[in-house]
Amino acid sequence: MLAALRRGSLPRSCRPLLVGEASVWRRAGWRPGLLPVWDTGLGLTPPPFGRVTRVGGAMSFAAVKTAVRLAARGVADAVVTASISKEAWSLAGVPYRDHTEYLRAETGRDAQMILAAPQRRLWCVLATRHIPLARVPGALNRAGILSAARVLCDALRQTGLRRPRLVLCALNPHAGEGGLLGSEEKKILAPAARSARRLGLGLSGPLPADAAWRLHAAGGCDGLVCLYHDQAMIGLKAAAGLGVVNWTAGLPFVRVSPGHGTAFDAAGRGRADASATAAAAGLAIGLLR
Repeated sequence: MLAALRRGSLPRSCRPLLVGEASVWRRAGWRPGLLPVWDTGLGLTPPPFGRVTRVGGAMSFAAVKTAVRLAARGVADAVVTASISKEAWSLAGVPYRDHTEYLRAETGRDAQMILAAPQRRLWCVLATRHIPLARVPGALNRAGILSAARVLCDALRQTGLRRPRLVLCALNPHAGEGGLLGSEEKKILAPAARSARRLGLGLSGPLPADAAWRLHAAGGCDGLVCLYHDQAMIGLKAAAGLGVVNWTAGLPFVRVSPGHGTAFDAAGRGRADASATAAAAGLAIGLLR
């Protein structure tokens, strides 16, 4: 956030409130009078740059929790979170795997993680999130796919689309080749797409993921329902680089973040690329409008 501010890449209408340990912000270059800071008050010493630590996880989660509760109280209009280390959260005893899991528990809403490159009009929702790839087939079900499609449809309407056209990505190569290369398309995905259409959602497919991405990039649909993390992220990062953002749709407030990871290898070396943070803030302001 500070890097984006220094480079003048934040929207002019954005008035940031920095949330977290004041010691962390000072080390990042914050000085009194620059921006207001809401200190989480843990009193912990920032860990060394580029290392996964229990202290870092505790600081990170405290900042997220405080920011979310400020937004829920109306103190802030939107939350732009930084990337997190899931390993550090685990070391700190945080009982949530990621932002979305925590936000669902905190708000009681069916929050869904939307990954996007808004400047390229690329939008994806995930039917599963941060789970091992080997567990994805067993985690797919009709209800989960319908929920993801419904949230993406509602989210795209917030951006101004009246009747979003969605495509469901297949799991297996060639969409299973009629069961020859896998049965999930016939047993789970195609019935889920039919159910979505009966509910008035414009969901077609399942379409082989490579074909779905080509169609989406060419403007042939408005969003993709992807089945696992990398099915969305590979296409987005190939198209938009570090301009990918994460939007948790379905909440009573706006929450966005950069779509990249923690980049511990670049931490503290002055090489941080603030473009995704600026893109996330821009999306938040657009949604508020």
